[in-house]
Amino acid sequence: MNQSHPESGGPRKTSLYEQLHGRLKTKILAGVVPEGAVLTEAALVGLIGSSRAPVRQALQMLFDDGLIARFEGRGFIIGAPGTVPRRVKLADYLGKLFDENGDRPIFAWQALYEDVERIVVHRSFFGRYRINENELARHFGVGRAVARDVLLRLETLGITEKDDNFRWSIVPLDSGRIRDLYEVREQIEPVALASALGGLSEEHVDAMLSRLSRALTDYPEVSASTMYELELDLHLRSLQACPNKEFLSILKRTHCILTLSKHVVGSRIKMPDQEPFLAEHITVFKMVQKRNEEGLRKAMRNHIRNSQPNVQARAAYIREQYQPDEYAFII
Repeated sequence: MNQSHPESGGPRKTSLYEQLHGRLKTKILAGVVPEGAVLTEAALVGLIGSSRAPVRQALQMLFDDGLIARFEGRGFIIGAPGTVPRRVKLADYLGKLFDENGDRPIFAWQALYEDVERIVVHRSFFGRYRINENELARHFGVGRAVARDVLLRLETLGITEKDDNFRWSIVPLDSGRIRDLYEVREQIEPVALASALGGLSEEHVDAMLSRLSRALTDYPEVSASTMYELELDLHLRSLQACPNKEFLSILKRTHCILTLSKHVVGSRIKMPDQEPFLAEHITVFKMVQKRNEEGLRKAMRNHIRNSQPNVQARAAYIREQYQPDEYAFII
């Protein structure tokens, strides 16, 4: 499914969890699902036929929105904390969540992408490994074409690559590569964002600052998925207004750095007591708000430079404290 980007005017493919979050949010706000109804991962997985990862992220985003709440039972209730739970059959209300027009507006690979990305990113900390496409398809019970689509998506982010014999492998995310990727980002991102100023509306910048301010106030009670979305606000969505598409193509391969924190912070590594990137992002967006190109480039460069030691430390911690998980499709 495509979504128009407000500044670039071009389409942006949304992930499954974003689509699920948006559709559930619309249904809840419209009163389609009764207050007190219980949403569980298992029930939603059954409805949309995906893995648990995108469902878990969508539910966390709804929780961050204040539309659902935790309760003593399993899952979430629709409504505020203290709402009386109602055990209803979700299929009666959400049965057409993804087929209102007779077809699914998602690609088959999206249903398993988040799980594969998490597995592959974790393994990338430990070196280069082969990925068997057939075994990957067998593991997730999908066709080989779907497995290939997942690997192609990972390739665009610099997480996997193919050799001359069309064999897939995981690109190691060692300290040297992290350093090299940060050098690319430090050289290109400040220039790219400065050149994007003409395409960033006041409404866009205000929305970014509002999301960051709210997260800064709530931290550390902020989910890992929300933190990842805030990273994308600056390092992906705002940069889409850059007129130099070659810059964007190069930077896309550095996004594996963002996925590193996405899949380890809050799960294998506890959330830090303080997360400096929130304040640093605010500084960058304030420079955008003022249309201060020199200040913007300096703030962006400082932010990228400051974040490298944290990312290096997180990767080193995973290598020291964990052993790579075993999967038949990783050789």
